[in-house]
Amino acid sequence: MFVNISNKKVYELVIEQIQDKILNGELKKGDKLPSERELSEQMSVSRTSIREAIRVLETMGVVESKQGDGNFICTNIEKSLIEPLSMVFKLNEGTWQNVLELREVLELQTVKIAAIKATKEDCKELKNIIDAMRKENSVKKYNSKKIIQLDQRFHNKIASISKNYLIESVFITSSKLFKRFIEDAREKIIENYRDEELLFENHRRIYEGISKNDPILAYEEMKRHMENIRESYIKTIG
Repeated sequence: MFVNISNKKVYELVIEQIQDKILNGELKKGDKLPSERELSEQMSVSRTSIREAIRVLETMGVVESKQGDGNFICTNIEKSLIEPLSMVFKLNEGTWQNVLELREVLELQTVKIAAIKATKEDCKELKNIIDAMRKENSVKKYNSKKIIQLDQRFHNKIASISKNYLIESVFITSSKLFKRFIEDAREKIIENYRDEELLFENHRRIYEGISKNDPILAYEEMKRHMENIRESYIKTIG
């Protein structure tokens, strides 16, 4: 049951109660919320306050309304965080250092966990991405957009291999920032090293560490990859 509310900014308190029930596990992905009338009665607030709260939760990407069926907890709540993260970055005039530091924190620890937990099937899927990278690199006029997609798939797959839902969600919510960063970083590395093969070798060695279930090797190779990126930015930007 929801508890009685008697305070100003009522709709915000309604939102807090719904969020609390998600956090304590009472409400899960795909669960249907009680009707506006039921929520209004349980919380002793007006239906107007309930509607306002639902509208805000929809905007936040926490709740989705299905016409004729009611209101439901979204099944992909983590994706609702993507745009706010990008906007926070933009509004605070974020720099490449901000994104690189975030990537280093995430990538270096995640690759160690992935190397420990990787199964044969995980390694097979990762190798498929490496093979696709090798094939694309062998073409004289390779598709840069496809290479960038493979690059991002590779790093997202490592997050998935960690089998930690929180880590994977953070990667998902950071994906738009990372996509732009990967595009920019790749251009700068090519500009400095004139060699697409360097990037491929970085990824191949990371894969090797994971496939051997060697967290130290995987960590060192990911660290080398991050250092190459950092060095390229410093050379280009100064």
